Order: sequence, then C-alpha cells, then structure tokens
Amino acid sequence: MKNKVLLFLWLIGSALQAQNPDPGSSFSLEEAVAFALKNGYSVQNAATDIEIAKKKVAEIRGIGIPQLKAEANFQDFVQVPVSVIAADAFNPAAPPGTYLRIPFGVQYNASYGYTASWLAFSGEYIVGLQAARAYREVSETQLRKSEIEVRESVTRAYNLVIILQENARILNENLGALDESLVQTRAFFKEGFVEETDVDRLELVKQNLLNTAETLKQQTEIAKNLLKFQMGYPVASDISLKGEINKLIETASSGMASAPSFDLSANIDNLLLDQSINLQKLEVRRQRANYLPTLSTFYTWKESRITNDFDKLTDPLFRVPGGTILGVNISMPIFQGLSQSSRVSQAKLNLNKLETQKAQALAGLGIQSSQSWISYSSALKSVENTKAASEIADKIYKRTQIKYSEGVGSSIEVIQSLNDYLGAQSNYISAVQQLLDARVTLDKNLNKF
Repeated sequence: MKNKVLLFLWLIGSALQAQNPDPGSSFSLEEAVAFALKNGYSVQNAATDIEIAKKKVAEIRGIGIPQLKAEANFQDFVQVPVSVIAADAFNPAAPPGTYLRIPFGVQYNASYGYTASWLAFSGEYIVGLQAARAYREVSETQLRKSEIEVRESVTRAYNLVIILQENARILNENLGALDESLVQTRAFFKEGFVEETDVDRLELVKQNLLNTAETLKQQTEIAKNLLKFQMGYPVASDISLKGEINKLIETASSGMASAPSFDLSANIDNLLLDQSINLQKLEVRRQRANYLPTLSTFYTWKESRITNDFDKLTDPLFRVPGGTILGVNISMPIFQGLSQSSRVSQAKLNLNKLETQKAQALAGLGIQSSQSWISYSSALKSVENTKAASEIADKIYKRTQIKYSEGVGSSIEVIQSLNDYLGAQSNYISAVQQLLDARVTLDKNLNKF
C-alpha cells in the first residue's frame, strides 16, 4: 500500500513538473520563441478563434441539413367548458324556455407528432456558408499574425535583457578597476603624495557607479518580467538566458550587404486586407441573393388521444388522427420598399472603402519597408563608429591609470578618462540596441518571421 501511495505521488509530481517549467530554466533566443509560440496568451487565443470559426462553419452548414422536430402536448381540462342551448334545438317537443347544459370537449387531450423540414434552396444560405469558410481562413491568418507578433516581441524583450546584462557586466568590471585605484590612492594619501580630495573624488565616482549598477539591476528584473510575460512563462519563476551579446551582434550584422527587395504582397497585414475584401465581396453577393426565391419542403404527422377517462388514453379506440401533410413552400420577394437595394449599395460602398484602405496600406508598407532598411544601415554604421570610439576611450583610460600609478598623473585625469570611457561604452551599447531593434523590424518587413 505504501509503495502504491509513493508511486501515485511520483506520478502527480511528474505531471506537475511537465506542466510547469523548472524554476531555473535557461533559454536561448530560439528556445524562448518556441516556448512563447506554445504558451503565449495571444497565440492560444488565436488558436481558439480557429476552433470557434470551424464550429461556426458547422453551425451554418447545419441549416441546410434536413431538420426533424418532435412535439407532444397534454391537457387536463379540470373544468370542461359548458354551453347553454335551447332544449327545443334537439327536441322539438321540449317545453319552450327550457335549456340544456351541454359540455363541449373532453377532460383529457393528448397530442403528439413530428415535422421534418429541409431548406432545399436559399441563395443567402449558400453565400453565408462560403463566408463562414472564408472567415475560418481569416482566423488562420490571424493566428499567423499572432505568431509573428510573438516572435517579434519575444526577440525584442530577449535582446533587451542581454543588453542590460552586458551593460551591468561592463559597469562591474569598471567598479573592480576603480576599487584598485581607490586602494592605491588611499596608500598615496597615507604617504602624503596626494591630497584627501583625490580620495574623495574617487569615492564619489564609485558611489555614482554603485547607484547606476543598482538601477541596472532593477531594469534587468523589469525586462526579465516583460520577457516572461511575452513568453507566457510564470512570472514568479526565475529565468536565465543563454544568449551572448557578441553572437547577437554578429547575427544582426550579417546577411545584409545590399538593400533587399520587399515582397509587400506576402506581408501578413496585406493578406488580412485581401481576406477582408473577399469577405466583403461575399457580403455583396449575400445581399443580392436576397432577391432570389427560397424553396423549402416539409412533412408533418400528428395524432391525438381524447377521453374523459385518464386510464383510457392508451386505448386505440380513442385515437384521433391529426393528419399527415407533405408540402413545398416557395417564397419570392417582389417589392421590399427599396430597403434591400439600399443594403446592396451599402455593401458595395464598404467594399470600395476596403479597396481604398488596401491601396493606402500598401503605400504605407512600402515606405515602412524602405525606412527599415535605412534605419538598419544607419544603426550598423553607428555600431562600428561607437565601437571604435569605445576602444580608443579604453586605451586612454588605461594609459591614464598607468600614469597615475607612476605618480605623473592626477586623479582628475583618471576620473575624466573613466567618465569618457563609460560614456563611450554607453553609446556603444545604445547603438547595439538600436541595431538589434532595427534588424528585428527589417526581418519582419522581409516576412522572415
């Protein structure tokens, strides 16, 4: 018995572990995107919309399938209606002025039957079924759009966390170097080679860097929470990233030697507009179909049981046939007060409006695509320039440290060169972030997501 309990608990634990990621899960960019495509909120909702659209198609298709409806009714006339009639109406010998109280009906009345019907032809139904199928295609395209948006948002959030972590790493390295300078400066001060002000200046710089490091730590946590949200990952669980800044830069900088060509027709927004136009065309056809006749058939069978004795309701002697009817119904609109023609005109105008919106959207997509290439090219050059400036600032800072350690430089020069180096590094990191964002936008416009 104990072994069975342990096995049950182990199975439950395994199931929970399969549903929830390990608190220490680590993700590469590709793994983060794959996780988001499976667990992201918007993707799950878009997938549900596809299932709803499928059920909608089945619902409309069901209208054209023969229908069968059964009915049953039971009535108990607790007080049977009575009519007062002159007695001589039935008996000429009856004294004048005498009346008979005659009950009309019986106490118990049970009826039952069924009706079968079939919508043989309806133009509106046929077009509606086509529109439902087209709507399902729209839902599938919306799922694809949600997947593209998830890839984009997760990639941007992932890149941001890597950039903040790299910024924090650089800052911590400089804090370590600054601590060494502080130790050396304090030693110089004890020996009387420098003033106490030199020590205070370095202490002030250290405090400012510590404050910046704390801010970066908070920003990194916020960025991680944003990434978790975009991925559909539990916010309370920890997460670590396998990505490296140099690898991201290398990927973002490669494969784009010249201006690419953009296929606007394959853009997901353009595809959705095409499908919206197709739906509106079907709406025009649906409104026109209201001018066509509607043909339906039906078959009805009914029967009743009537008696004053409840126990005899099942007796065939009290069976009363209610009739069997086989019919065909055709409905043809003749004049609808011009309201239907107005509905057709409205549908056509909405179609014209959508076609104009598509032309506007294509023009905007063209400008957006060319702008994404310009932004990417500019960001690529900015990374090259800021990297070179950062390397120069690093050399100056190291030389200043050497001069200061040899007693031929001042603490002001060290602080100034450190600020210049940190500023150059900040510019470089900012340029890298712009490059990564620009590459994401460019890839999206190239339909690579």
